[in-house]
Amino acid sequence: MNALLHFARHNLRRDGMIWFFGGEPLVSFDTMKYITEKAVADNLAIRFGVTTNCYLLNKDILKWMKKYGYGILCSIDGLQKTHDKYRVLPDGRGTWKVVWENIKKVKKILNPNPQLRWTFSPETIDGLTEGLKFFVKHGFTNVAIDAVYEVEWDEDSLNQLREELTKMRDFLDKCYERNIPVFSMFVRDAATAVMNNRRINWTQRCGLGQGGVGVAPDGKIYPCHRFCSSRKLVIGSVFDGFYPERIYLNEEWQKVPPYCEVPERCLSCKFKNACMGGCLAVNYDLFGDMHIVPKAMCDIKNIVVEVFKPLVVKHKDNPTFRRIFKVQVRE
Repeated sequence: MNALLHFARHNLRRDGMIWFFGGEPLVSFDTMKYITEKAVADNLAIRFGVTTNCYLLNKDILKWMKKYGYGILCSIDGLQKTHDKYRVLPDGRGTWKVVWENIKKVKKILNPNPQLRWTFSPETIDGLTEGLKFFVKHGFTNVAIDAVYEVEWDEDSLNQLREELTKMRDFLDKCYERNIPVFSMFVRDAATAVMNNRRINWTQRCGLGQGGVGVAPDGKIYPCHRFCSSRKLVIGSVFDGFYPERIYLNEEWQKVPPYCEVPERCLSCKFKNACMGGCLAVNYDLFGDMHIVPKAMCDIKNIVVEVFKPLVVKHKDNPTFRRIFKVQVRE
């Protein structure tokens, strides 16, 4: 811990952020507490955050987080039926009831509208729209729903997803008509693709260790938190500082644009003007190359543009819509 703080003293900007992730960070709350309070005492960082499954949260922890201005990302798997199928305790019991009660505590104590991070797969498509309706009804309008792209998506799954997203589009249309500011990653992506007349600057998609890094428990430094899981592409350590690989990765990334694993798909891609290459860690895990984008992502992003384009065109001048998505139109 002290080596990490020493590294932060020499490398973290004074307005920088320390964000805890896992696994589940709250399992090691004492570590979080020590690093946070020491960083504040030594004037090393002024912002903190955590990605958590919310199971171990309680009022005392949330009040402590509020004291230090914590950001929070609440990781869930949808509503109770799906969540309890995949988020279970060692004895097989589901965690939904505890997690939902704790998320409501987050809303009351720490953040009136925290981001809920919901990732789905081909097996968990059903209920996306109903889940979103549930959370919006309870005052949670920042719901980041996105797909798992590193698994197989067959035609049946893609067609099912198209149907579900169409229902979601109709629900969001009513929200924007009533100026309810519901954030959606799908709408954001479609708006970026539809409202840009030329490709956005894909080189800025990921800093690859330039703006932020992931630090593993053993002190090794990776380009981001996702690379900490695969233990690939080490760019330094808190004991030795940065390695030359930090710069090399960025130079390699900027040589060519990202492209689909089926390259000809790029020629007719509806998402092309918004494509920044997806998650570079996913690309590297799958193909050993950050530039190669899984076909599943290309398929899903094209469906997203197809389904949500009418919504974007209808609401692009709506002040609430523009405030949520902050899409910059490039002529």
